[in-house]
Amino acid sequence: MRIGYNREKTEQYDKRFGVVILAAGLSTRMKAFKPLLPVDGRPALEGLIETAKAAGLTDITVVTGYNRETLAPELSRLGAAEAYNENFENGMFSSIQTGLAKARQSGKEGYLLMPVDCPLISVSVLRAVMDGAAEGDAFAVALFEGKKGHPLYIPAGQIDEIFDSDGQGGLAAITDRYAEEMVRVETGEEGCLLDMDTPEGYADIQKFVAKGFSREKLELLTARKRIILVRHGETRQHEKPMYIGQYDVPLSEEGRAQAEELGKQIVELMAEDVEAEMLGMDKFGKEPMPAIERIYSSDLSRAQETADVIAEAINQAYPQLADMTGAPIKVKLDAGLREISLGEWDGHPISEIAEQYPEEYERRGRDIFSFKMRGAESFYDMQYRVKAALRNILRNDDAKDIIIVAHSGVIRALENNILGMQVNDDWNPVAKGELRMLEPFPEQQREKVHGDRPMNMNDLTMEAVYEMYES
Repeated sequence: MRIGYNREKTEQYDKRFGVVILAAGLSTRMKAFKPLLPVDGRPALEGLIETAKAAGLTDITVVTGYNRETLAPELSRLGAAEAYNENFENGMFSSIQTGLAKARQSGKEGYLLMPVDCPLISVSVLRAVMDGAAEGDAFAVALFEGKKGHPLYIPAGQIDEIFDSDGQGGLAAITDRYAEEMVRVETGEEGCLLDMDTPEGYADIQKFVAKGFSREKLELLTARKRIILVRHGETRQHEKPMYIGQYDVPLSEEGRAQAEELGKQIVELMAEDVEAEMLGMDKFGKEPMPAIERIYSSDLSRAQETADVIAEAINQAYPQLADMTGAPIKVKLDAGLREISLGEWDGHPISEIAEQYPEEYERRGRDIFSFKMRGAESFYDMQYRVKAALRNILRNDDAKDIIIVAHSGVIRALENNILGMQVNDDWNPVAKGELRMLEPFPEQQREKVHGDRPMNMNDLTMEAVYEMYES
C-alpha cells in the first residue's frame, strides 16, 4: 500500500518523536534469535528500523543484551543507536528503562516503544499513533478491532514514573493507572498485533505475510455453510450473582433438559441436509456438502455437557451418518471458544468485587468492551481469540452444518463478525439453552433482498436481517 508523503508533517514527526526498539531478550520460547529472523525478506530488526525511517523518524534506539555482539554490526550498518542492558536477564521492564534512559537524551516529546517480537508494524500504523499522540501528553497505543497492539507511545512526561518503578507488574502496572486517559488508535491493520514469541507465532506471521498481510474473509469461509451457534444450558446457581467467565460451572438439571431440547431442534433442522447426503444430491441437483462432521465446543463444562447431549441426539437420530463416515459424530473441544477471561474476578460475587475493586468496577461500567484487569481479557481480546478459532474451524471442516456450542460473549462476537460487525455493535442476546442459526442462502434473502442470486448473510443490511428474523 502506498503511503502518502507530506514533507512538512514528516519533519514534524522527526522533531517530536523518537523510537525505542527492544531486542535484548533471550528468545527462550522462540528457540531462535528473534532480531535476525527473516520476515518479509529481511531480518526482523532491520525491517522495524527501516519502517521507522520510512515514517520520517531518525532518532532510533535499539536495546541490546543477549547476543549483543551479533547485533553490533547490524546497528552500525542501519544507523541506529545502541542502549546496552547489562541486566537483560531481569526481563523486559529493565530493557524499557535502559532504552528510555538513552533515548530521552534527544529531548523528544515522546517515544514509540516497539518489541522486535512484533515485526509487522507498518509505516501507516506508526503515523497513526503519532497523530493520535499529538492530542495530548498521554500514553497512546495502536489497536486492531479494539485489541491493543504495538507500538505504545510513551510521553516524555511519564518517563520518570517508569524509572521510579521497581518493575512489579511491568509497564502495564503503570499504563493501567492511565487507562481512561490513554489514546486508543484504531489502525485497521492486524500486523500491529502479531508477535513471534513462539515458533507457532512466527509460523503464523509467515503465513500472514504470504497471504498479502491479510486473513481469509469470513464471508468467503462461511459461504454455503449454515452456522448454528448454541448457548449452553442453565448452570448450577450460586447464592449470590457471580462473575462467571472462564470459571467452570456444570449444568443444572434444567440445563440438561434444555440441552436435550436443543438436540431435538437440531435433529429437525438437519433433516434435509442428511437426506441430501444420503441421496448424493441436494435440492438444486448438485452433489451435497457433508451434512456434519463434528460439533465444536468450548472446553468449559457447561458447554461441553451441552454439546455431548446434542451429539448423542444426532447420532441416535441419524446412525447412517456414522456408517458413511466410519464414526459417530463427536465433540471437538476448543479452548479458543471459552467465554471471556475475567481474571481475579472470575468466580466471585459481583457485590464482593464492587466492594474490593470500586474504581475498576466503575471503569468497567463506563467502558465494558475495552476494560480488562491485568491477567484477564477485554471483550476485544476475546473477539480476536474466537475469530481465530472460527477461521480454523471453517478452514478445516467441509460440512454444511457447523455447530458451535459456546457462551453469550463468544456467540455475540461470532455472530456480529459473521454479519460484518464487531462485538461492541448492537446484538440480540441468545438465552441459555437457545440457538441462533445463520443460513447461507435462506429463501427470505433471495426473495426480499437479491432476487434469485445466492448470497451470504454478510451482503445484508441490518434492516434486512431484522426483517428476516421477524418473518
